[in-house]
Amino acid sequence: MEFYRLLHEQGFGGRKQCKQLIEAGLVEVAGVVKDDPRLEVDPAELAEIVVDGETWPLVRGQLYIVLNKPAAHETSHKPTYYPSVFTLLPWQYSNLDVKAVGRLDADTTGLLLITTDGQFVHALTSPKKQVGKVYRVTVKHPIVQDLVDQLLAGVLLKDDDIVVTADAVTVIDEHTLDMTLFQGKYHQVKRMVAAASNRVEALHRISLGEIALGDLPSGEWRHLTREELAAFGF
Repeated sequence: MEFYRLLHEQGFGGRKQCKQLIEAGLVEVAGVVKDDPRLEVDPAELAEIVVDGETWPLVRGQLYIVLNKPAAHETSHKPTYYPSVFTLLPWQYSNLDVKAVGRLDADTTGLLLITTDGQFVHALTSPKKQVGKVYRVTVKHPIVQDLVDQLLAGVLLKDDDIVVTADAVTVIDEHTLDMTLFQGKYHQVKRMVAAASNRVEALHRISLGEIALGDLPSGEWRHLTREELAAFGF
C-alpha cells in the first residue's frame, strides 16, 4: 500500500493532505522520517506512526470506544448549543465516520459507546437485544420507599400514554439511587422520576450491558476490550 493511502485510511485527511504531511517530513515510522508519499508499506508490519510529533497506534478494522461523557456536550456531529462529544476523541477519528450508540442528553454524563461499526450500533440499540443500562440518579427530594415502589411497579409516561417500569432500583443514599432499564424511551429516567413525584437533578450512566465505566475520568476514553466485545457477540 502506498504510504499516503495508509494515512488517508487512518483518518489524517484527504489524499492530498496526507501527501502534503508526508512531503513536509511530518510523518515518522520507527523513528525515521518518511517523506515519499508513494513509499510502499505493509500496514500489518506497523504498530504505530508518528504524525507531527504525536504517536498514533494504527486503527485496524472497526473502532469500538467507551467515553465518559461530561456535561455540556451534545451527542451529535452537528451540535446546536454545546460542543460535540466527538471533539473529545482524536481529531482523525472524526474522519473515520464514528457514530454514537444511542444518545445522552447534553446535561447527562457517563458511559457512551462510540464506533465505526453500524452493525454494532444496530445490535445494541435494537429492542430485541435487551441491553441493560444502569443510571446513577440524583433526585431533588429525599428518597422514600413509595418512590422505589412506583418505579418498580410502573409509572405512566403521560406524553406517550404508556406505563414503564424500572428493572431494578438500588438506593445509594437519601438523594441518590441506581436505576436499571432495558427500555430506551425519550428522557425516560427523568420522566419516570417526575411521574413518581420527584425530580432528577443529575443523571450519570455507569454501565451498559457488561461494560462498566469504572474509574475512567470525565472526558476521557478508551478502546473496548476483546472480552467486552465478546459479551455482545462481536
